[in-house]
Amino acid sequence: MLTNEELKEAVMYSYDSMTWITWLVLALLTMKTIQAFNKAYADNYNYTAMRANTDKTGIAQFYYAIIMSILCVIVFFLPYVLK
Repeated sequence: MLTNEELKEAVMYSYDSMTWITWLVLALLTMKTIQAFNKAYADNYNYTAMRANTDKTGIAQFYYAIIMSILCVIVFFLPYVLK
């Protein structure tokens, strides 16, 4: 488990090490995450409605948004992990 100091060091190191390419990738991943959540909740008002809907586009977009948000975290902390 990370302590507060280790987490602070990881965030600061990753932030300081980011290049314009990393910021661009992070922005694109964030944009895709927001788009996927918007599509998932366009016809469904909650997760249960997504699961019950016969059109599985909403639930697929929901899981896609979860994966994209995890990738955002991985891309942000990649410089610290590679250190």
